[in-house]
Amino acid sequence: MHSLSSMVTKLFIFFSIIAPLTFGLQATDFYVHDLPLLPKGASSIRMHAGLLPVNPQHNGSLFFWHFDKKYASDKLRTVIWLNGGPGCSSSIGAWMEIGPFRFQDQNTMIENDGSWHLYTNLLFVDQPVGTGFSTIDTDSFIHELDEMTNQFLSFLDQYIKVFPELLENDIYLAGESFAGQYIPYIAKAILEQRSALKLRGLLIGNGLIDPVTIYKSYLPFAVANNLIIKNSNLYDRINIEVKQCEEALSKQVHILEEACYPILQEIVENGAMNNHHKKNQEGRCFNMYDIRLDDTIPECGRNWPPELKYVTSYLRRQDVKSSIHINDKKVIWTQCSSSVQNTFTASHSKPSIILLPDLLQQIPIILYSGEYDLLCNHWAIEAMIDGMIWNNGTGFDFNNGTLSPKDSWIVDGESAGLIRSARNLTYMLFYGASHMVPYDYPRRSRFMLHQFIQLDLISFPDTTTRKNIEVSTRLTRHIAFSVLIVIIVILALIGLIWCFVLKRHPTRLPTALNIIRELRPKTSNVEQPKSMACLLLNDSNTNLHVADSETFV
Repeated sequence: MHSLSSMVTKLFIFFSIIAPLTFGLQATDFYVHDLPLLPKGASSIRMHAGLLPVNPQHNGSLFFWHFDKKYASDKLRTVIWLNGGPGCSSSIGAWMEIGPFRFQDQNTMIENDGSWHLYTNLLFVDQPVGTGFSTIDTDSFIHELDEMTNQFLSFLDQYIKVFPELLENDIYLAGESFAGQYIPYIAKAILEQRSALKLRGLLIGNGLIDPVTIYKSYLPFAVANNLIIKNSNLYDRINIEVKQCEEALSKQVHILEEACYPILQEIVENGAMNNHHKKNQEGRCFNMYDIRLDDTIPECGRNWPPELKYVTSYLRRQDVKSSIHINDKKVIWTQCSSSVQNTFTASHSKPSIILLPDLLQQIPIILYSGEYDLLCNHWAIEAMIDGMIWNNGTGFDFNNGTLSPKDSWIVDGESAGLIRSARNLTYMLFYGASHMVPYDYPRRSRFMLHQFIQLDLISFPDTTTRKNIEVSTRLTRHIAFSVLIVIIVILALIGLIWCFVLKRHPTRLPTALNIIRELRPKTSNVEQPKSMACLLLNDSNTNLHVADSETFV
């Protein structure tokens, strides 16, 4: 009986996934009509979300969440965002980094002041299968990067059937951490196999791209940031683990090399917390994603950022799941899937660094790093770039004996980091940022995006700018017209008074005193004898004064 029930359930899921292939889905089937807790005024943001099949034989589907851009711009653009892991949901990026909203507490949502959706559409995808809201049979998780790539291409094919307008958009792939493996593989496949898609560039933050430089960077980075004291017992112990790691990598480079894991674990659990050389408290560690913070073992940053608990609670609400078309009550959202992590070993996949030189011949790439991330730290990214050969040059060498300068990157009048560019590659270091740069500095990260995509708001200002210009123009015209009317009225009054004085005294040149005297009210008959002498005297003095003045002139 149990097996029959299980079979019926699987058949139901199978047909719910295969039905779209047979009968066809429309964009309206994925429209998000209502989402709980949205802040006032946010209802104007158009959203689509749901599951698209990529492996229907094994109930494999990928979940997506699309946010329309807020304002029109010079071009149609879509940023496709992927989080890493492997197995971590891209809803992390949507709700804690670059998406339109952030959580203040469990019941309060606010608009993200640094959201990337102002002028670009945002498409978040939970992948590979089994990640976040995405589904797969428990015996069908994938293992390698080429499997991931093929399934992602299948997703794009299905997505375009429902949303063909993606073909008209300039596309940018963006993400962080292990997405440093996903993105180059997907980009290569799109350029070679889906040329109809207009892929224009890649943005990778704190990316795990070259495992060799990553693993080798942990100890020197920890020493430089006062987490480990050089030549201490702890340093010597970790140094032994570094040599064991290097020996394993010399035999074969694995993206996820278990022989190198003890290095990070030793530093995080036994290194100094909060940049102070204090004896580590039992059960405490520091946050591997932001070395300025501490945590408890074994999490050591895995429950960070603090808003994660609000996002988790929200995405597990049944009314939220219904709004985004997740109708299976058994599907429970998790930040990172341990099942995906345990099976996606990529043991036969080559690190994505081997793909970057060829990609840089075709599209620009920006690599950015947060200053205080240990897991995929900026020392490793910089060392990787220095040793990489692309577009007939090594690193940031201009091939004439000079190096590309490290320029200060200024945002809103402040020094936000360093920027360096050469031959289609740009590297940026964000001061004061963690593993999740857009979480720390959403506005700065958006400024980076706008620079990278060369957003043009001068020749094509956004709707708000145009509206402000129109309102300002109307107000200026109204003020100018009002001032003109006042001037005309004043001139008319002066003209009437001038004519009145000339009519009374045609032989006398009108002056200000003449006009005042003519307009002065007459005194009463009772007071006339008493004031006549003064009046005559004043008239006499005044006339003399006027005569003298006119003579002087």
